[in-house]
Amino acid sequence: MQTSPRWSRLSEVFGIDLRTLALFRVALGSVLFCNLLLALTQAGALYTDAGVMPRSWLLDSDVGPRLSLYLISGSAWFVYALLGVQTVLAAMLTLGWHTRRVTILSFVLWASLLNRNYMVLIGGDILIACLLFWAMFLPLGARFSVDAAIAQNPPPERHLHLSWATVGLLMQVMSVYFYSAILKHSPEWVPDYSAVYYALSLDRHVLPFGTWLNQFFALTQALSFFVWWLELLGPVLMFTPLFLRPIRLVLMLLFMAMHIGFLLCLELGHFPYVSLASLTVFLGGWFWDGLRARHLRKQPAPPKIYYDIDCGFCLKSCRLFQQFLILPDSPITPAQQNPRADTLMKANYSWVVIDSDDSAYLKWQAFTILIRRSPLWFWLWPLLRARALDRPGNIAYDFVARHRGTFGRISGFLLPARTIQWTLGRLGNSLAAVMVALVLIWNLHTIGMPPQASYAALTPVFRTLRIDQYWNMFAPHPDKEDGWLAISGLQIDGTPVDVLHPDRAGAARLDKPAVYSQTHGNIRWLTYRTRIWQAAYSGNRLYYGRYLCRQWNANQTGDARLSTFKMIYMLEYTPPPGHPAHVEQQVIWTHDCLN
Repeated sequence: MQTSPRWSRLSEVFGIDLRTLALFRVALGSVLFCNLLLALTQAGALYTDAGVMPRSWLLDSDVGPRLSLYLISGSAWFVYALLGVQTVLAAMLTLGWHTRRVTILSFVLWASLLNRNYMVLIGGDILIACLLFWAMFLPLGARFSVDAAIAQNPPPERHLHLSWATVGLLMQVMSVYFYSAILKHSPEWVPDYSAVYYALSLDRHVLPFGTWLNQFFALTQALSFFVWWLELLGPVLMFTPLFLRPIRLVLMLLFMAMHIGFLLCLELGHFPYVSLASLTVFLGGWFWDGLRARHLRKQPAPPKIYYDIDCGFCLKSCRLFQQFLILPDSPITPAQQNPRADTLMKANYSWVVIDSDDSAYLKWQAFTILIRRSPLWFWLWPLLRARALDRPGNIAYDFVARHRGTFGRISGFLLPARTIQWTLGRLGNSLAAVMVALVLIWNLHTIGMPPQASYAALTPVFRTLRIDQYWNMFAPHPDKEDGWLAISGLQIDGTPVDVLHPDRAGAARLDKPAVYSQTHGNIRWLTYRTRIWQAAYSGNRLYYGRYLCRQWNANQTGDARLSTFKMIYMLEYTPPPGHPAHVEQQVIWTHDCLN
């Protein structure tokens, strides 16, 4: 799909500004990076053969096609190494370094990770996979990136990018809400508007603020009304060509406000964060143009940057500063071409920055003045200009200057100048167009449309790629069956213990924890322990039991070792407003650690 003047309105509706794509890249990469850091802390338990889901059980279970690089080996060293690679790739994606390549690799490895343990997945995981999928087709590194700094060929001059991939990404983000609203077809959503009350009654998700808010039923009804109608009408209005800019801005802020409300009230893991990252794609180019115009009013002439023409490392450094400080109008010129800059450079062995008032700055102070003029990082300038930082800043600069040959060789290896293909060719665009149609068909299937034959044909591919989206959050209504897990055990000497909380003395407590959603450490364990109660996942209870035995007995000897335990699920039925809750104790598994 090519842009042209007669398609200007189409471009504004379905195109995405390259600066916005850069913001999306940073936001998505940051969420992915933090997620992988968390995964590293839980890798042994969740992704190795010594954890809760050995590969043998996963491969024998009836879960459909699950291709995964994590199935190559169940050893801890292999899993940690692969996760380490993924984490580095996420950091590179955030920086825009080999952007398309690391996006493709990140997508493949993320799909592999999701296919390794399906019992800990949440909606945010699938959304990350879907966003990475469309990101593979887009020029995420054309602005504010390492790639843009070192490329031999400049990025596209035109900010607005229109392609089938932009259509796919914009539709993808809104699909989360539109299809979710359609699936929310129970009376709890419309016309009763009691759904938020039931959602805030789920102890496995609710946070203290949500518990407090749930006291006001009329307010929760208003919130139910807001959420359902925003999810249903917002995606449609997002693509209206009339009053596009104000409507998109208002809707984007409303969707973001909804997710901030989720963050305050419910433990949903990284889902709100990745959703906030996805919504950035609707930020129009007018925002960036306005930000630039406002900045130019305050600083009519950009600072000029001068470097030593004989230092390739110096030029790369200046270009990186230009990109990440968002100073595209600041010229980068060899100091030898300006007599004043040349004199200052040779006298002080320093790069030179000349500000709009013709003041010249060297070494550390040159960096701080760029910070001051940056439309993004200007708020750091009062801190960095402190006199106490001048000496250490200049010492750091002098160290780099003395060893610029070494740094030059390192940067030459890591950041070689290269030609970058910023946009895809005809084949890539054609593939993106086909996927726009297939993803649309898939999502229509999730709400009961098209013949099931096409759904059956798409399922193996979509599930393998982990773009098998089904946006049924709190649909058709929030669960009314809630509860909490307790595991009561006996040591060999007969001492009762709390297996989930070994620091507590005595048997496991069966009373409801004050904030149950925060007793698991992270969303992965919360999700796993919620699903271990469900019949569909009962086959994994044996392996969870074996894992608990190994974990306990690895730190105990003699009669203090764990002998037996039972998993107890305290099932609570959420009543209508004003009625008492009913709790039922269920023993879902007993386990003998010694046999």
